Amino acid sequence: MLSTFHPMACIAWMRVAEQPQRLLYLAATLAVCTLAWVVLSAFSSPFLASRVGMAVNAELTVANAQAQNGSFPLRHALRMEEMPGVSRVSYFGLASLPCGDGRSSLSINAYGGSGVDTLLRGRGANQETLDRWRSKRTGLLVGADAAARCNLKPGMSLTPRDQLSGVEIPVTIVAILPGGGGALDDRIAYGHYDYLNRLMPDERSDQVLRARVVGENAATLSALARSIDLAFASSDPPLQANPASGTESALGRFGQVQALLGLIMVAMATCALLVWVTVLAHMVTQRRPSMAVLQSMGFGRGLQFGALIIELGAVITVGALLGVLGGQGVIALLTPRVSWLLGPLRAPDWAFASLLPALLLLAATALVWPALHVRRLKPIDHLQS
Repeated sequence: MLSTFHPMACIAWMRVAEQPQRLLYLAATLAVCTLAWVVLSAFSSPFLASRVGMAVNAELTVANAQAQNGSFPLRHALRMEEMPGVSRVSYFGLASLPCGDGRSSLSINAYGGSGVDTLLRGRGANQETLDRWRSKRTGLLVGADAAARCNLKPGMSLTPRDQLSGVEIPVTIVAILPGGGGALDDRIAYGHYDYLNRLMPDERSDQVLRARVVGENAATLSALARSIDLAFASSDPPLQANPASGTESALGRFGQVQALLGLIMVAMATCALLVWVTVLAHMVTQRRPSMAVLQSMGFGRGLQFGALIIELGAVITVGALLGVLGGQGVIALLTPRVSWLLGPLRAPDWAFASLLPALLLLAATALVWPALHVRRLKPIDHLQS
């Protein structure tokens, strides 16, 4: 075995010295392709979907499946908080208070649950505002448009009568939320569910108009919606969970980007394969006369083909190592720039696990034409030029 390896290695080294530029070109092509494979796999990996979903505040909206504006029992919302895959739940009841001019009304979404603070921060409330609102059970946070329409100012205390139930609801304006949360968000006020619920008559007590459910993993948000639908299919009334339109759009776009990156990865791998097949076929054709001379000197076909395998194995090893190291370096450079959205980037395990079989496939495919040339090699071929 050693007696045959030494002449193979010598022939391989001679070939490397003959055409170093061409072999460097093959190594550079493989390095670039491997680098792209590592980097793009980090961006196309499915584990990023949950981070993207968190960045866009992925959530489900749960409502009465029988009546569009119907309510459902509070106990259903509390039960959702205990379901697997649920991170937090917020829910609200509705009240409508007349404005001072008697011509307009102020809609109050009275929120409760574990996701209220996150929701209100998304509406522009800072921590100080949230703390003041939390400390006052009658407190309202009022949207900018609603405050202007009803002429409301922070610190005002009112005792209007709810237009839906007829009960008086004392309220205090804690703060006016900044505009820009959206047309609907600017027109309503935010109150406390527990406070409003205690004032409601029995027929409207412990009722929820909508619930907002945030999942632990946005990549499985659709599966969570199906779980909620099944869990409450036989309840009275049955419930229906739907992803928020912004969430569906964001995750849909991310899914399209992942598919596009996957196609780019396949295209780059195919291009690298074509380059290797073409270059090796041309290189072996040019070497045919010198290979015939070596054959006439006693270096048989098997020995020369083994030298070619050693030569290409060295090129593949160098190219793959440079590509992996370069890919890891690029990921390290990109992570600080995208961590606000995707968190720390990393190449998934499958990207590295698939490299070895992919490189073996590359070598086997690229060596098909050279193997046929070597098999048909004759000493007389040295006369070809």
